[in-house]
Amino acid sequence: MNSNIEKFGCRFEIRRELGSGASARVYLAFDTYAQREVALKITNPNLFGDEEEGARNRRMWLNETRLAGKLQHPFIVQVFEAGSTDNHDYLVMELMSGGTLKQFASYGKLLPVVRLVDILYKICNALDYANKKGVLHRDIKPANVLLDAGGNAKISDFGAAFLVGSESTQVEAVGTLHYMAPEQFKKAVPTIQTDIYSTGVMAYQLLTGKFPFESTSHESLIYQKLNMDPLPLEQARGDIPQALRFAVNRAMHRDREVRYRTWKAFCDDLTAAMPHLPKPDEVLCDSSRFNFFCNLPFFAGFTDTEIWETVGITRLFKCEAGERLAREGEEGNNMFIIAGGEASVAKGGIKLGTMHPGDFFGEIAYIKEGRQIRSATVTAATTMEVVEIRGDALRNASAGLQARFSKALLKLLVMRIETSDNNLIARG
Repeated sequence: MNSNIEKFGCRFEIRRELGSGASARVYLAFDTYAQREVALKITNPNLFGDEEEGARNRRMWLNETRLAGKLQHPFIVQVFEAGSTDNHDYLVMELMSGGTLKQFASYGKLLPVVRLVDILYKICNALDYANKKGVLHRDIKPANVLLDAGGNAKISDFGAAFLVGSESTQVEAVGTLHYMAPEQFKKAVPTIQTDIYSTGVMAYQLLTGKFPFESTSHESLIYQKLNMDPLPLEQARGDIPQALRFAVNRAMHRDREVRYRTWKAFCDDLTAAMPHLPKPDEVLCDSSRFNFFCNLPFFAGFTDTEIWETVGITRLFKCEAGERLAREGEEGNNMFIIAGGEASVAKGGIKLGTMHPGDFFGEIAYIKEGRQIRSATVTAATTMEVVEIRGDALRNASAGLQARFSKALLKLLVMRIETSDNNLIARG
């Protein structure tokens, strides 16, 4: 190992190299200050030495350092810190040890379609968040989507980013040719649609193992992008549902009047494609659960980041009519949301009512301090799909999420009391 790199050992215990590129090397390291494993990205010697290229490299590196700590999203690789020594500049980043999506971009190694669409939805959501923070990525490709040890995907490498509204000199002529939008070759100002195009090309490649345009020269590839239609998805792969083909084709359409103008529109069409994808009956993708929560009034005040955090502490299960979901007098710690079907509620053997999709139950046991005892019995009246929110995980969640849940649960309880009072008045 380079002796200069070993000097990072005062704070960082460098264990092994994870990867390298023209600008930097990335190491698995242990941060003795923060007491955690991290990815340590260290610039190569002389990166900034050349007068022309060095200035460009400096601007790209500054992009990454400016964004350190600014982008906080569950599907964006977190940059904890930026710094420098006498010999190197460096970034301390979240460790992603599962490789990149590039390993799944060739025929024979493709991901199951339902998993890929779930990943695409999350990346689109992350890029929408970044854009609302004034950041366009400009270099979206499989190699820049990293995977953690559990296979969770996150977008990385914002060195080529365009900072909307910034007065600083922006890096020009960036991106990777196959993924660049046609308007980039006309030196158009980057927009959301630039990133959407790149994401569409990435989706095409990860679905088929091919690029939408193939060429032996840069000039020919640029000409095709500007003037020709790509190889139809159905010809590249025959089992892709029409709804998904529509979403991918629209995302990478060369005409910006046809291409999606918002990430939400792209996400909505990916969601619409989900029911048409082959998957086991018991599978409900994270993106489907996210979309389900977004449409519930209970989550109306939650940010996207908070809803994704909620997705991470839930599980979906099915039950048949007659199964008990909660029993009066028993201990319980978790909350439940009905995703499909109906359930009956009883107390002391007397039926109190029927619950429907979108209804909560079990929240009283979560709200109470100390020993949590169920106050009613809930029984499946039909075949049901139920989302379970783990109470212990919620108590260990971020302070922001706990506060948001407390406020939403209080509002829910007030609404129930008002409904009960109105029913009593109507009877009296």
